[in-house]
Amino acid sequence: MLTRLNRQVEQTLASTREGDIGGAMDVSKYERVREAERRIERLTRVLRLQSSINTAIPRLCVTELLQEVCRVATELGGYDSAVFWSVDRRARTAYRLCSAGQRDPLPEFSSLELSDGAEPDSSLTSQALRTGELTVCNDLTQSEPPLAGREGFVALGYKSLVAMPLIIAGRRLGALLLASKEMNRADSEELLLLEEIRTTLSFALEMRERAGAAEQLTRFDTQTGLPTRKLFCERLERLLQERSVPHEALTVATFDVHGLGSINDTYGRRAGDLLLQRIAERLSRDLDKADRIGYLGGGVFALALPREGASAENTAEMLESTVFETPFEIEGHAIRVSHTLGLADSCLHDNICADVLLQNAEAALKRAKDCGEQFLHYRLQMHSEIAERLDLEHRLRVALDEHQFVVHYQPQVNVDTGRIESAEALVRWNDPVRGLTLPGAFLRELESSGLIVPVGDWVLRRALEDCRRWRSLGLPPVRVSVNVSALQLRRRAFVDEVLEMAAGFGGGGFGLDLEITETSLLQDLDAITERLRPLRAAGIRIALDDFGTGYSSLGLLTKLPVDILKIDRSFIHGLPGDSTHLALTSTITQLAGALGLATIAEGVETREQLRQLRQLGCTRVQGYVYSKSLPLDQFEQLLSESAAGVMSVGH
Repeated sequence: MLTRLNRQVEQTLASTREGDIGGAMDVSKYERVREAERRIERLTRVLRLQSSINTAIPRLCVTELLQEVCRVATELGGYDSAVFWSVDRRARTAYRLCSAGQRDPLPEFSSLELSDGAEPDSSLTSQALRTGELTVCNDLTQSEPPLAGREGFVALGYKSLVAMPLIIAGRRLGALLLASKEMNRADSEELLLLEEIRTTLSFALEMRERAGAAEQLTRFDTQTGLPTRKLFCERLERLLQERSVPHEALTVATFDVHGLGSINDTYGRRAGDLLLQRIAERLSRDLDKADRIGYLGGGVFALALPREGASAENTAEMLESTVFETPFEIEGHAIRVSHTLGLADSCLHDNICADVLLQNAEAALKRAKDCGEQFLHYRLQMHSEIAERLDLEHRLRVALDEHQFVVHYQPQVNVDTGRIESAEALVRWNDPVRGLTLPGAFLRELESSGLIVPVGDWVLRRALEDCRRWRSLGLPPVRVSVNVSALQLRRRAFVDEVLEMAAGFGGGGFGLDLEITETSLLQDLDAITERLRPLRAAGIRIALDDFGTGYSSLGLLTKLPVDILKIDRSFIHGLPGDSTHLALTSTITQLAGALGLATIAEGVETREQLRQLRQLGCTRVQGYVYSKSLPLDQFEQLLSESAAGVMSVGH
């Protein structure tokens, strides 16, 4: 744009010189020269205006930038007054944000009504914002167009107006109103230049808004509107630095909401989100200093409290009376929730930083939840154990993000034919520090942190993809068996997600089996039973895992939509010599046969155990007697080898 402005100035100068050398100018020629000079002066002012705005854009915030635009429009751009009107979308009005110049052109107006097109525009600003185009009135002495405050403009000596709307992504941000005491100030050339200024300014504000929105997302939680961990720690650090006495104590409290997952499952995810919003509203309303509140995610809130009166008992009572005493009205439901509380004091360490203080409070919260306590204060001896768990949870989240989990497969072999009929998908962790790690080292943390849901869903998807691969490779028909956690089962969307994953899959001996535990069933027997029925109707078989170790009963089995009973390895371990284990295993296989259910014995390690299970009528076995769990490539090789004949014992 600067190049074009300079070119226009040069062309104007050149046109005035032609024919003027060597003779006196007549009156008309003199008038043309004077007009050209005024034009050059005006273009030069716009050039300075554009240059000043470009300089201001990177160094000023939005409000400061708009004030600077008003200032340079009057001081450098040659306009006598400038007002920026900011749009209030809720009230369909524009209010005066900032102004500059000789005399305020509309002192009696604090806001302007905006038209949506159904009624006439009451002002030039309204017309510009409605049409999204530069709007001009070059002669205020005329009665058209209708113009709010026309008499006031004229009385102050203003003769022309330009309204410059700023539109960002289709949204009306506001309009810059420029007033001049010069008639016909905005000719076609000046309007073209002002349009370029408008485009530049709109683009700059849009980029600034996007950057601000990105920053807002990192600093404020979108659900609750509260500061995220990052901003909470920044504010906490400032409180620690501002203490009048270095060792003056400050307490950080963290609390989580009980049963948030159940609320999501029962009433839907929206209800859970609304509950978190209501809690944030009550905290912000009732606490003296709302800037000392944060939301850490996962239903966990944080508070920074003065040490006086911040004992665990007092803080728990305060939360109960201000936040949890009254039920939450959520979409027609009165929902009561409780909380667990963890606290940490800054006086435990000299020069403690905000991050460590918050981690200590989280450690106390975790310990309180593990112990079933309502609240606990952080103690130094908690640190090592909790720190290890927090570190493990962090590394598991990284493992999920960086695809460190893998699936191994252990064959489930038909006792009579010796052929592989199915395979259990077993998750393993390729830990960069410890190498291949079995679930016993991380499964509990997956469950307590809720990571079992995304990890379990990933295992299910991976297993189905592998089984489809086996079918495409022409390998022997085999079903894939996947463990499903209680948390996965309780999710409302679980059934639809599984049916979507398994759509078009199955047939020809291939298929999906889901393994669930008695414990997960008993948490909500009726609801889970209803969720299992459409899965079975779609050809997915249900296996009851670790049968006999929980609270199994004949009545329970007759109600459950299950196809397979898995006999726990603890019973198999005592075979064939332990008479009690033999009796229990025999009873389970007979019960399964009477109900038309298949059986799978886990942990079969010896030929003697295999022989005994065959005599008892067990359908399938799984264990080292045939094979340990294998990586994908090795399992596929095993399938190929077993296709030729009976699978050998002790493979």
